[in-house]
Amino acid sequence: MDVLLALTESDVRARYGRGPWRLFKWLVEPFAVTGIYLLFVLFVLNRSGPALGLSLACAIIPFQLVMMSVTNGLGAIHSRASVILNMSFERSLLPISAVMTEAVAFCASFGLLGLMMVAYGIAPTAATLWLPLVVAVTIVFSIACAYAASLISLWLPDVRPFAVSLFRALFFLSPGLVALPAIGGDANFVIRANPLSGLFEAFRATLVYGHPPAAWMLLVPMAAAGVLLLVCVPVYRREEGHFANVLG
Repeated sequence: MDVLLALTESDVRARYGRGPWRLFKWLVEPFAVTGIYLLFVLFVLNRSGPALGLSLACAIIPFQLVMMSVTNGLGAIHSRASVILNMSFERSLLPISAVMTEAVAFCASFGLLGLMMVAYGIAPTAATLWLPLVVAVTIVFSIACAYAASLISLWLPDVRPFAVSLFRALFFLSPGLVALPAIGGDANFVIRANPLSGLFEAFRATLVYGHPPAAWMLLVPMAAAGVLLLVCVPVYRREEGHFANVLG
């Protein structure tokens, strides 16, 4: 735990810097990211809907956690080269620390969600009690993706840009910009196989619609996370003894 906290703290300091502006950047960053997507939907796609800003935030905020966990996972091993080469520690913590760093930014996003609920006049309901479970599933899925990303960067460093593009494509193949009820036909069923779809709709269910998330919204991303962890963690632990050779 001490090692994990130390790795996470160093990443957070590298991301937000030092001085009085660190807290300001931490608080403002979620608003900037969500604002870009909101402007795109309003003025480029010309879409509207009930609590549109909150609905978008319920997709963008968990996606940022997953996406940035993947990005950090792709650089987790190489960015820690000096530590790996000179210190003995549990190297399997590197992907987890990458996610914990993003979880710090993720916490700031709840202020944005609360503000949007107030702006749209949406009061918390009993369904909001499901939110901690939804957040936990999001973090577990992000950790699984970070392990996969770390192996990709280790074996195929040249394809890292393609890996980032693939995860971004998953966002547009999910009900990210358009909520699932607005998607009709067979696409509504097929799109549920995307783990991100369950995460986005689970956030919307608890915060926008006021009802518990459907079982598939949590089971699909958990199943995807379970498969990734079962495959990637043993391989990662087998390969971590060779990190020094790769980095050297």
